Amino acid sequence: MEESEIDLRGLLGVLRRQLRLILVTLVAVVAAAVIGAFALTPVFSASALILVDPSGKNLLDPQSEFSSAGADSARIDSEVEILRSDSILLRVVSSQQLVADSEFGPSLGWRERLMAFLRLSDQQLPTGEDALNGTLSKLRNAVQVQRRGLTYLISVQAKSTNPETSARLANALADAYISEQLNSKIGSVLASRDILNARVNQARAAIVDSESSFDGFIEGNIDRISKESGSANLAQIQREIEALSAARQNDSALAAAARASLEQEDFQTLVATLQSDALSSLQAQREQLSATLANADSDSPAAADLRNQLAQINESLLNEARSQVDSLQSTVSLSEQREESLRQDLRSQVLRTNLSADVLTEIYSLQQSSEIARAQYQTLLSRVQDLDTQANLQVADSRIVSPALSPQSPAFPNRRLIIVLAGLFGLGLGVALAFLYENLIGGFTSEEQIEAVLKTRFASAVPLQNNKGDNQSYADLLIDKPLSIYAESIRRIRLTLDKPGARALGIRNGTQSKHAKCQVVMVSSAAPNDGKSTVALALARSYSLTGQSTLLIDCDLRKPSLHRHLNLSPSKGLQEFLGSSDEDNQVIKEIMATDPLLPSLNVILGDRQNQLPTDQLLAGVTFGRLIEAARKTFDVVIIDTPPVGPVVDGLYIAPFADVIVFVARWAATSQTDAKRAIESLRASKNPETEIVAVLNQQNESRSSYKQKYGQYYTAAY
Repeated sequence: MEESEIDLRGLLGVLRRQLRLILVTLVAVVAAAVIGAFALTPVFSASALILVDPSGKNLLDPQSEFSSAGADSARIDSEVEILRSDSILLRVVSSQQLVADSEFGPSLGWRERLMAFLRLSDQQLPTGEDALNGTLSKLRNAVQVQRRGLTYLISVQAKSTNPETSARLANALADAYISEQLNSKIGSVLASRDILNARVNQARAAIVDSESSFDGFIEGNIDRISKESGSANLAQIQREIEALSAARQNDSALAAAARASLEQEDFQTLVATLQSDALSSLQAQREQLSATLANADSDSPAAADLRNQLAQINESLLNEARSQVDSLQSTVSLSEQREESLRQDLRSQVLRTNLSADVLTEIYSLQQSSEIARAQYQTLLSRVQDLDTQANLQVADSRIVSPALSPQSPAFPNRRLIIVLAGLFGLGLGVALAFLYENLIGGFTSEEQIEAVLKTRFASAVPLQNNKGDNQSYADLLIDKPLSIYAESIRRIRLTLDKPGARALGIRNGTQSKHAKCQVVMVSSAAPNDGKSTVALALARSYSLTGQSTLLIDCDLRKPSLHRHLNLSPSKGLQEFLGSSDEDNQVIKEIMATDPLLPSLNVILGDRQNQLPTDQLLAGVTFGRLIEAARKTFDVVIIDTPPVGPVVDGLYIAPFADVIVFVARWAATSQTDAKRAIESLRASKNPETEIVAVLNQQNESRSSYKQKYGQYYTAAY
């Protein structure tokens, strides 16, 4: 439970510290989304709903409808694919004239427009089949067809930058699909009818062949049949049939010739063919009028009268000829009926006579073939008539149950949704960047993190304190609040330093030195404002409070600050001593001071900010003699150095240190800068000198310590 509470506080702390980064990220993402949403071209979407009846419809036989669930599902899926097919889309392109439409018609792409703008090529719009293919591709991308779940409903959606166009395209696609479905059904029925028509002609020919075979058998064996049956009437009927057939054929040929002459208005041939007195008289009158008209003046009234008379004669001649041709045709029809009646009578009488078995067998075989041919012909003819009727009664299996209407608002972009999603994304991105910055880039937030990144031993975390008053230092808490969390964290640093310092001093130069008890502690950081001077002062006070003689040296010659923490104003500083040509005890006395709050603590201060390079002072012999003298005089020497990142002064001091305290500001010191500073120190220090890390101004330590061990500590302020 406590672990989760600590993690929750850590999460909230990260969000609080990186609130500005999160807000900036959120505003940037939302602003970009708003600009993009309003810059996008609105696209409207209209939808039509089609209901498919998979059972099929036959108005001539409603009881024949049958379907199964599996077949129905496959049928609906097939209809969806048909709706998506190019044939349906091409019908829409044609009916809506989309090739000439500004949105779906041929247009230049951005590459072609750029080339034309730069005058690198002369781009022209595609024409013909290329234009049609381009329009078809755009329409295919603008149309979406899908089945609604497992229902019989198909949704047809069309997108366009114009709301009316989107509704028009959706309805046109639905209409084209239903029209194509109806035409397909009608075409299928008519194709079946055409196939049966060919079979009807074959059946008709089969009937004629069977009838001819039957009559031919009787005609060829009439004498034998008459002899066997003893009936002379059969031969007489056969002769009448032959006479009627000959007369019918003659009249039929005469009618055909007369009809041909009549169509060509060949009056002479017509009169000669029909040999009618009435036609001959009219023809004579016509010839006489034609001769008189030929001799008359063409412009005279008499000629006009003759022409009228001639036209009347021609009309009368044509009417009389038509009447006689119709009479011949009637005679032919009557002859056919009489001939058929006699044939039926002859067949009946033949079948009633007593004939030999072989004759009867042949006759019955021919009769059966004729009846079968007739039955087949009747069946096929009836089916053809049914198909003709069915083709005229076809209805589509689908219907539009909900036509598309013009949308009132665009389907894309959904600006509200885009902005909301952008806000959520921006917030998540801001939080991710906050954690990334805090844990990988921005700074250190835990003991495990600083040990893993810097590969150094961790000494302690110094908690962040409340705002101090004027002329006060956080290091004063070691004197004013010795039982505070802050004081305890400094004591933990001291405890960590004691062990590696003793080991380092014990092996200096391979022998036990009489000054081995002195420990030189260098306090440094990667960047300014990490709190190293405060830590150095507090650590020096902690050592002094234990009774050890302690010296604190402000070696930050570029920007000394310890005199402000101690509220001292020295007339001279360390730089004056290091700049002197020889050792000047008077200068040492002037720069040496004591802590106003802890007189047992000796301090060498800096005087003022130096604008000149100071690395040469720290690299000189005088500084080395100062440290050696301090080792002989004091138990602990604390050196406050400049940040390793901006200046190189601290790298010259590192070889004099027995242990280095590297101060990193919690959640602020860049991990990259810290690693670079540690590598520089490792390259400059003695091999046996250890580097320990301190996490300064930790924002969580005080609350967590107070929660766990609050009864052991007093409030810092």
